[in-house]
Amino acid sequence: METPVKPKQWSIDGDVVVYRVGFASDKNEDSLEDTLAATKAALQSIINSCGEEGTIYLTGKNNFRYAVTADCFEYKANRKDAGKPTFYKEIRSYMITEFGAEVQDGQEADDALSIAAVQHGHGIATIDKDLDGCPGWHFNWVRDEMYYVSEVEADRFFYTQMLTGDATDGIPGLFKMVGKKAMPKVKEPLQEMTDPKEMYDYVYTVYCDGYEEVGMCLDDMNDVVERWLLNIGQALWMRREEGQMWTP
Repeated sequence: METPVKPKQWSIDGDVVVYRVGFASDKNEDSLEDTLAATKAALQSIINSCGEEGTIYLTGKNNFRYAVTADCFEYKANRKDAGKPTFYKEIRSYMITEFGAEVQDGQEADDALSIAAVQHGHGIATIDKDLDGCPGWHFNWVRDEMYYVSEVEADRFFYTQMLTGDATDGIPGLFKMVGKKAMPKVKEPLQEMTDPKEMYDYVYTVYCDGYEEVGMCLDDMNDVVERWLLNIGQALWMRREEGQMWTP
C-alpha cells in the first residue's frame, strides 16, 4: 500500500508542551515571562517543523476513562502524588489565548489528536507513544522524526498494549492481572496478524491461559477475562471518532 502524502494540517499535543516547558522552567528557576517565551518558542518550533498550521489540544476535566475503568482498576492511580509545574495554569491560559488551544472536556487531548487524524487526515505532533495506536502521519519533535503508521500497525500496537498494559497511566496488563509477563514470544504472533478480530481473539486466549495457570475459578473465567479486556481496552484506545467507546 502506498504511503499517503504528508498532511497540511497538524494537531499538536499541548499537554506534553505544558509539562516539558513547565518543569524545565522550574529547574532553571525561570520567571513567568521567560516561561511563556519558552512556551511560544516550543510551539512555534513544532509548527515550523511540521511545515503547516497546527491546532493545539489540551486535556480538560471529566476524562471518561476514570469512570469506565473504576470496577477493574484505578486509572492513573500512580500519578496521584505527581506534582505539576509552578506555572501550569499560566502556560495553559497562554496557549489558549495566544495560540487558540482547544480544551477537551470529557476526554483527553490524545483522543482529539486521534479523531482529527482519522476523520480529517491531520498529522499528529506528539512524543507520546500511546498515539502510535492511531493510524496516520506522526511527528516526534524531540527526535525530529516524522513517520507514518498504517491502520494495521496501529491495531497491532493497541493489542500489544493490551498484553503489556501501560505503567505510565496505571493501566494493568497480563502481568498485573495474572502474574504472567508479556514476553517477546507472547507478543510476536500479533505481528503476523492483520485482522483486529483475530488480534483480539489471540489476546483473549493468552489471558485465559494465564487465568488457568494461576488457578482461579474456571466457572468465572470467560466473564472475568472479558471484563478485564473491556476495561483495559477502553482505557488504552485512542478514539477514532467523536464519543467512541471501544468494544471487542
